[in-house]
Amino acid sequence: MGFDGLFFGRADYQDISTRNSTKTREMVWKASANLGSDAYLFTGILPNGYGPPDSFCYDIFCADPPIMVR
Repeated sequence: MGFDGLFFGRADYQDISTRNSTKTREMVWKASANLGSDAYLFTGILPNGYGPPDSFCYDIFCADPPIMVR
């Protein structure tokens, strides 16, 4: 499909725990044995599911000042 990378927002809690302890949240997924290295895909699991990082607030309910890009 032409992807360079893929990140999961959800994963099994035991898998996340194991990957956190072994520092393997990011990996190369070998998606097909038949296609060889053409099917290798850089893959990772996001740290906060689908939400933003703890230090980043973009919701209208936040008290943070707006982000201004010049």
